[in-house]
Amino acid sequence: MGDKILTKLEQKFDLNLTAHYLFKDIVKYTVIIVAIAWILHVLGINLESILISLGVVGIAIGFASQDIVSNFISGVFVISDKRIKVGEVIEVNNFKGTIKKVGFRNTIMINQDNFEITIPNSVLSKNIYKMYKPTEDHRLRIIATLPHGMNIPEFKEALDKIMYEYNWVISGKTTIFSKDYTEWGPKVEVSYWITEYKYTDCGKVTILENINRLIDEYKKQEK
Repeated sequence: MGDKILTKLEQKFDLNLTAHYLFKDIVKYTVIIVAIAWILHVLGINLESILISLGVVGIAIGFASQDIVSNFISGVFVISDKRIKVGEVIEVNNFKGTIKKVGFRNTIMINQDNFEITIPNSVLSKNIYKMYKPTEDHRLRIIATLPHGMNIPEFKEALDKIMYEYNWVISGKTTIFSKDYTEWGPKVEVSYWITEYKYTDCGKVTILENINRLIDEYKKQEK
């Protein structure tokens, strides 16, 4: 339900994915706080007295959670700066990747090996980071196992012909190479570059569907 409302807000106000995740975090934490307050009220527990009694404990916890507070405050500055956004390619502390999510405490990015890297926002605020061109690393990598006897160059040509029909695929920029040979056939990695990060998920699904279609057609011809 919340995602549907956010989607409508994005369409109405032309919000990007960064704003989507931030609003999602705000809604999540707000709901949690309101739910806890309501449960305490139903149980007849005085919330004000609890807050007062926790004052001293809160000071001790505050010292123990300086990193959390630092990351949160840094996150506010990172978000307000509006340079670190979902889909941007950055490099910080020798880690390079595409930003997947910007939160109040951490920023998550995907590196070239498709691993998630969590960067504390305090690292982004205290260190120099490098920003790359928008389409530098909007790359979709798909691993597929082709049937025995299937010609890889011909497969690539047929797949390119299909994929380049999509306006979000960068024409002429694709790679395919063998990774391994299994008992079912050669395992290959297919890579396509796309124009915008928002097409990542649907793009992978589209590539897989077209690969499976070509494999099915090949198997029918071989029968």
